[in-house]
Amino acid sequence: MIRAVLFDLDHTLFDRHETLIACVPYLRSRFSVDPGKSDAEIGKIWCYADDHFVYDGWEYVFAYLVENGVFTSPPAYPEYRSFVYEAYSRVAVRYDWVLPMLETLKRRGYLVGLITNGTHALQYKKLAMTGLSYVFDEVVVSGDTDWEKPDREIFRFAAERLGVQPDECVYVGDNRKNDVDGAKGAGMYTVWLRSTNPNQSGKTKPDKTVDTLKNLPDVVKKIKLEKFYHVKKTE
Repeated sequence: MIRAVLFDLDHTLFDRHETLIACVPYLRSRFSVDPGKSDAEIGKIWCYADDHFVYDGWEYVFAYLVENGVFTSPPAYPEYRSFVYEAYSRVAVRYDWVLPMLETLKRRGYLVGLITNGTHALQYKKLAMTGLSYVFDEVVVSGDTDWEKPDREIFRFAAERLGVQPDECVYVGDNRKNDVDGAKGAGMYTVWLRSTNPNQSGKTKPDKTVDTLKNLPDVVKKIKLEKFYHVKKTE
């Protein structure tokens, strides 16, 4: 029986592309940015870097911006990192289909949870700005625990908080390592959102792969039915 659906936040429910694009004017106001590049050009470079390098670390995103001439006088990396934290506390854009999708899951009787890496202050600020705080039955932020994804213990901890077993959960995220490998290691069913870098590799295969979460309630229903029929066949 599937009783709960849990989510990653960034790139899954929170649109980092649109958020980064909205942050370009702040980037210009803080640092020496190439005046010959339009906001759209900088946004495109920033989004590409975020898609391809954010899983390795923000320093790799920053290096790509420097290498592609975004700055006329590049700041030190710690200044950039501090700026990004500040910018994310000003702007957060959710996908327009997220709230209806989450509310559909709730109407169908599922518990809804969130597991996200990051600091308490920043991740809860994003939830507040996107208006999603009230939807979740449980929110687990790595900064409030002893673990971070892909450690399987943070997934087990979230399931315990929801009062369910890991094998009664579907976990949804965009990161093959942090989300799919971590959740599978904890015994959860997994849905990989192939929305950013489709060439990511992981140690484990997701149970389902999707390009959008608009129809996630139906995907969860299919997993639930497949689990039911598998149990019936093995009885």
